[in-house]
Amino acid sequence: MDLACEIDPCNLCRAPIDRRRDLRWEKDGLDIVRCPSCGTLIRADPPSYDALEEIYGPAYFSDASGTTRGQGYADYLGEEANHRANAAARVRLLQRHQPAGRLLDVGCAAGFFLDEARRAGWQVQGVEFSTEMAAYARSRLALDVLGGSFDQVELPPETFDVVTMWDYLEHSIDPAGDLLRCGSLLRRGGVLAISTGDAASLVARISRRRWHLLTPRHHNFFFTRASLEGALRRAGFEIVVVKYSAGLYSLSYLMHKARTLADWPLVTDLARAIGRSRAGAVAVPVNLYDIMTLVARRH
Repeated sequence: MDLACEIDPCNLCRAPIDRRRDLRWEKDGLDIVRCPSCGTLIRADPPSYDALEEIYGPAYFSDASGTTRGQGYADYLGEEANHRANAAARVRLLQRHQPAGRLLDVGCAAGFFLDEARRAGWQVQGVEFSTEMAAYARSRLALDVLGGSFDQVELPPETFDVVTMWDYLEHSIDPAGDLLRCGSLLRRGGVLAISTGDAASLVARISRRRWHLLTPRHHNFFFTRASLEGALRRAGFEIVVVKYSAGLYSLSYLMHKARTLADWPLVTDLARAIGRSRAGAVAVPVNLYDIMTLVARRH
């Protein structure tokens, strides 16, 4: 690999990036560069569409054996109660800015958020890349979920009142393009809600390459609040609110994620032991102030 070569410009602000000059870290065998203009951290060599099918295969959502080294989920479906509690809080947030209407959730996984929104009176639809998760949402929850990549599924323009991207945008290959598409799908005055990590947060800056969200095998972009707000404005949105809220997580999930900090045998064994015990199901609220939720409105 020629470290002196220039790579694609920043997806968000289009500033040129030089791999050698802007290299920030190497992790999991992958280079992470920092945009010299907007500060976004970027996986230098994003995966191909073909590779995504393997990356988001069954092991990503059910990884009790630790194949993903804490970068996926030990048991996504087993965490349903916590996913629903977090989803209900997000529904309440949306209702403060858009009382009801048509809602699209991009990267909806098994559909727990969609189901909570539907219970609150929304007309809902989802998009999910994982074949298994999309099938679960359709068959078990009777949800309208389109399978495939957001940039490839067919959706009518200007038909949604709200588009949500919960923990999705960091996985995207083209976040700037995704934001533009969100604008085209929303009615004028419609709301876009995003949750993603803040690479400029105190926890991220202290943790450096051990930050629990710096997982380049699955995350391609690591935004800062400023860089994401700038991208939203360029895509035709006005920022309404930015929040750093607590989420509800099981001890089993937290120990699984601890493997991103230190993939040592002791941590692995402890994570498995807690996952098999009753203590693993205990849920606790966690807020490291490194996951931001942005609500923006289309002009």
